[in-house]
Amino acid sequence: MTPTGTETFSEIRAGVGDLRAFVAVARLGAVARAAQALGRTQPSVSARLATLEAAWNTRLFRRVARGMVLTPEGTRLLPFAETILQDLEKLESAAGLPAGTSSELRLGAGDALARRLLPRALARLLEEMPGIDVRLREGTGANLLAALRDGEIDLALIVSSGDEPAPPGISVEPLFASPVQLMTPPGLLDAAGPSIDLAELADQPIITLQPGSSFRSHIEGAFARSGLRFRPAVEVGNLSLVRRFVITGLGVAPVPAIAFSQRPRPARYAMLEVPDLPEVCYAYAVRSGAPLPLAVQRLLEQISRGKRA
Repeated sequence: MTPTGTETFSEIRAGVGDLRAFVAVARLGAVARAAQALGRTQPSVSARLATLEAAWNTRLFRRVARGMVLTPEGTRLLPFAETILQDLEKLESAAGLPAGTSSELRLGAGDALARRLLPRALARLLEEMPGIDVRLREGTGANLLAALRDGEIDLALIVSSGDEPAPPGISVEPLFASPVQLMTPPGLLDAAGPSIDLAELADQPIITLQPGSSFRSHIEGAFARSGLRFRPAVEVGNLSLVRRFVITGLGVAPVPAIAFSQRPRPARYAMLEVPDLPEVCYAYAVRSGAPLPLAVQRLLEQISRGKRA
């Protein structure tokens, strides 16, 4: 594991990947859970453990009914592996490389961005920086900020009201704003014309995201400021289900226009303007005080470019 001066950088990093597998299995107690956390296959993680055991000429784990436990030698070596990985993160952060590994980008995004802008932005990023492994986590804004704080991701793309202060240790910067439109089954609200006001919307069966969603909180706030009660008929977990339930005729749904911006518009649903609903603001969050990794910088550039396109 000690570089001799003749190894290439990629060869040294392969050893770091072995260390990550070792630490993940030690912490999680099972190859399957470690593979899921690392975004790898179980055979890949097992192979990395075998590589380490061969290199160090020792057994690191023993199998038990519920997974894997460290051997005495594995217990002795684990703190050294953890220290190496922590020092490497500090080195990469100082060098402006993506935290965790120079070939890895760990990010979190809400449903709307993950559906539309992010796939195109990532495709362009991978053309520019081939070889990067992308680890994408979806979740609510609160969950993603917690993951960012805990070092589990390096970038969070979230809905931001702009009114609430950023959590300690986190910097939040605006990206862009998206109009909010109303998705309806074809023909349901033809009499309303191209737009509908909030009071009319309040009388419709509303399909929305579950409590805890930042976008739902944005809609609830608009209703409250207008003195209207927000009464969802159906609550679901993501925008794909929102669209599916609208198409089946179960109700109408306020949605961020950025998530359903394809042209031509599918005939299975219609979109109406809702002038009373304010735009929803998207932002990115990173850990304060650390330089932005190069891959994060490039991804944010691609997202901004995609929004303008």
